[in-house]
Amino acid sequence: MKKYNCIVVFNSNKDKILFCKRVKNPYKGLYNFVGGKIEAGESSINAAYRELQEETGISRSHIILHRLMDITYYYQDLILEFFVGQLREDMKLVQEVNPIQWLPITENFSDESRFAGEQNIGHIVNVALKYPLSQEAWDNLNNGTLCIGVDGCKGGWIAAVYEHGHLRIEKYHIIEEIIEHYPHFNDFLIDMVIGLPSNQGHIRPDTTARSLIPGRTSTIFAVPSRQAVYRNTEAEQIEANKRILEKGLAKQTMAIMTKMRELDIFLNANPQYKNVIKESHPEVCFARLNGTVVMSKKVDFNGMSERVHILKKYIPDLEINFILAKAKELKCKADDIVDAICLAVTANLNDQGKGDSIPAEPMCDDNGLMMRMVIPAITRE
Repeated sequence: MKKYNCIVVFNSNKDKILFCKRVKNPYKGLYNFVGGKIEAGESSINAAYRELQEETGISRSHIILHRLMDITYYYQDLILEFFVGQLREDMKLVQEVNPIQWLPITENFSDESRFAGEQNIGHIVNVALKYPLSQEAWDNLNNGTLCIGVDGCKGGWIAAVYEHGHLRIEKYHIIEEIIEHYPHFNDFLIDMVIGLPSNQGHIRPDTTARSLIPGRTSTIFAVPSRQAVYRNTEAEQIEANKRILEKGLAKQTMAIMTKMRELDIFLNANPQYKNVIKESHPEVCFARLNGTVVMSKKVDFNGMSERVHILKKYIPDLEINFILAKAKELKCKADDIVDAICLAVTANLNDQGKGDSIPAEPMCDDNGLMMRMVIPAITRE
């Protein structure tokens, strides 16, 4: 089916709605919502923001769009996707082809002599007026910055890039590729060990982090010694860790040893990013964002849905279908994407001064890397 979108735009006071006056058929001379065609391979939300900006000059930095409803026309073989949003503040509009005009909500939108849609516009406006258009996200994230959250995945790294209010999900083979694309950023958090202990006197944040997520402590793996990370075989790694830290190595730790080494080599070879790229942990971050530990497993659909719901407080247009589609496209696990987005949100909060470091006064490893995790600060009402 062909897909088109229509966007119901309220002004900042929510007493006017933006319409365009059609200059050609269908509905020539009548008022209709702004919108247009969804291109092949384009996500619904991205298409809505694109059409809105092309027709009015309104961008993601001006408005948060929410999915309102869909109408399927089987005879015409098309779907109309409706979105609704409220301007953060009134602004000068830039029209494309169709003249655009603000109309008061007191209009008779079912008047077929003035409005398109065979009286559907009246119904759509009534539904849009009842939609809870929370503007809370404006106060939560800074839409004028570039913040990155990264999680390891099979074959590389998943990066969630939150730039000027727009979220992108990208896959890279190695850390250097991410930095090549984004050499400058406001904050960068990664779910990977930074700061490797070389002796038992080195204190990492893992114990403190586990205390923040009772019931989910198994998600924080034991960190190997620096000596173990740089051994070549599994037997040599286990022997080195027992000798230095008097501990063996779990399978989960062994599985990410190569990525630990890759990140450690990169940071020590690029001192400008040392202690600038910082370690975090998604489950600890979700607990802070949620106000309590999230006990569901993120690999389950319900667990993923719960985490997406938490993230929607910060990125309202985030949908689980978008994450599932991206996972299929990038050949990664959906929970890798969810974790990366969580860290991008946390990076944005931390850049605003709304983050915590655990411990508050971290130790450095032998190469000067701080052994810490950055997580959201506790929200105080």
